[in-house]
Amino acid sequence: MNEIYVKSLPLKDVIANLAESFDTTYFNRCNEYRINIPSKYGEGFIRGINFLSGFGLIEYNCSFNEILKIHFSVNNIHPLKFIYCSKGSVKHRFEEDENLHTIDQFQNVIVASTAKNGHILLFPKNSPIHLNSLEISRKEFKSKIDCDLNHVDSNLRKLFKDLNARDLFFYHGNYSLIMSDCIDSIKGTKLDGFTRKLFLEGKSNEILSIQIADYEDDKKTEPKRQILRKSELAQIQNAVQILKGELENPLTIKDLASRVGTNPTKLQEGFRYVFGLTVNNYLNKIRLEYAKEQIMIGDLNISEIARNIGIANKSYFSRLFKSTYHLNPKEFSLQIAKNAKKEIS
Repeated sequence: MNEIYVKSLPLKDVIANLAESFDTTYFNRCNEYRINIPSKYGEGFIRGINFLSGFGLIEYNCSFNEILKIHFSVNNIHPLKFIYCSKGSVKHRFEEDENLHTIDQFQNVIVASTAKNGHILLFPKNSPIHLNSLEISRKEFKSKIDCDLNHVDSNLRKLFKDLNARDLFFYHGNYSLIMSDCIDSIKGTKLDGFTRKLFLEGKSNEILSIQIADYEDDKKTEPKRQILRKSELAQIQNAVQILKGELENPLTIKDLASRVGTNPTKLQEGFRYVFGLTVNNYLNKIRLEYAKEQIMIGDLNISEIARNIGIANKSYFSRLFKSTYHLNPKEFSLQIAKNAKKEIS
């Protein structure tokens, strides 16, 4: 296992210490500092950028040949860390606490050590990791948020106001779909120079605002939680399979949500995120796709097809079909037959 010690602030010093430990150099472009991991230690990169008001972002996109233990230590007060894992799994612990916290893919933590104590991140061996960490110096950040703290959850308000780091703080959650999109946009941006810095600062602020909403939603008990998490996308795929497999007797949204282990609000959010459609609109989409396919095969009549997709009203089925394919089922069937004759002749 490799073990290294780095400063916590400013981020330039974090990257400089890492570069020294890896026996390599770091690069500075528009106040964004980056090191490329030497091949004898692994692959990938680590980069960090400082914004105004004691706010910064570190991105880890790397894999190490041996287990790596990074100690973030300070002489006074360590910054708040908002850590998001979008690939792999890492472990975290406080210097003053031996308990390890695992941060798996699509999970996040908010951590604050007490004064004169820091954090330890443990990276696994031969495992690709993508991690983003917002770093906030509370004393410098205070002027940016002071006027708005009364509208923030009481625990977070206390955390931001703990300027002298008297209290240990730990929160562990699963981040939302919106958060996932924001993190992916940071990873995928091709911007450079000044525009890149503006973009990263904007996205970092967006992450913080989303995090506050996610945290407040997490404090609610089910079924009152409304924000769908990235880790819950499997429930949406399960719902899709149920809809496709039970077209003849489709479930209500409430029953479908209950069956896959979520609530109607989060189910609807998931369908809008994945398909850009409500649950009912998606159901009608797959109904009509099935109906179109069966008309083209020609083994079933219109009434049988309508019954197989759970629509008892033949007139409603006809209107629904025409709204998508611009012909009613009978007209569509005649068109198929006409085209088939042309091909034969």
